[in-house]
Amino acid sequence: MKFTRKEFIRASSIITGGLLLPGSKALTRLMDESSNFKIIRKNIGIYTERGGTMGWLISDDAVVVVDSQFPDTAKNFMTSLQKKTPRKIDLLFNTHHHGDHTAGNVYLKDFASKIVAHENCPALQKKSYGSDPNKPQVYADTTFNDEWMLVLGKEKIHAKHFGAAHTGGDAVIHFMNSNVVHVGDLVFNKTFPYIDPNGGGSIKGWSEVLANISNHFSKDTLYIFGHAASPEIVTGSVKDLIETKDYLNTLLNFVSKEIKNGKIKEQIAAATEIPGFAHYKERWEGARKLNLESAYDELMKK
Repeated sequence: MKFTRKEFIRASSIITGGLLLPGSKALTRLMDESSNFKIIRKNIGIYTERGGTMGWLISDDAVVVVDSQFPDTAKNFMTSLQKKTPRKIDLLFNTHHHGDHTAGNVYLKDFASKIVAHENCPALQKKSYGSDPNKPQVYADTTFNDEWMLVLGKEKIHAKHFGAAHTGGDAVIHFMNSNVVHVGDLVFNKTFPYIDPNGGGSIKGWSEVLANISNHFSKDTLYIFGHAASPEIVTGSVKDLIETKDYLNTLLNFVSKEIKNGKIKEQIAAATEIPGFAHYKERWEGARKLNLESAYDELMKK
């Protein structure tokens, strides 16, 4: 297998830094990365294919997976995972109910001992997809209200709900000993986010949740994001959380000002730029317009 210079340096630092100790059965298997299956810190990594970024922990005594994408990509994920460990998945987390994070539960359920999510997640999943026979669903069998914790092997895993934000059932998953946090779709890094008021989401609440998360974890926490403008930035730092928070505040402030200037919804939604965020990309056509419309609707409900 060929390594880029960046990958070689990272691999070398893992070995020489003792993050995966020589003799670990997981070391050799984890170093053999596919293009979608990448280590980001210690024995924790990400899987990117289609849908929300999946997180994973693989060690000799634990396997944890965060989010499940779609049935076909979940199958591809398992094919790669089974080349790296003989263990079953001890825990599968869903960060929220959206189909690009939960549809793969249908496939992964046969490999996972437990599926964990915030208590609102299964109900929202049933509301959104449960009546569609073409979209079979598997729901979390373990739920929590505020927080949930488990020590698994050498890792302590903590899940927490910070409040209504992207949806009404977002969970933030913290691998505490490694200090890696999967925030799901609370961050669409440098791209216009999907806002889901019907799923319990709130732009104002989302901004407040990101402010709380930014203060909750340490400065050297490594974050995994649900989506990003490019695959290279689906992980990042607290600066990316703060930028997303600032975007959401700017969105609300911009639309509020336009409403006060007498503009109607259609005029506001036609704006070609949100001040200070011209660099944000549309992952789907009309994403900026939908953000502006959602902000208008939220402000007018007040």
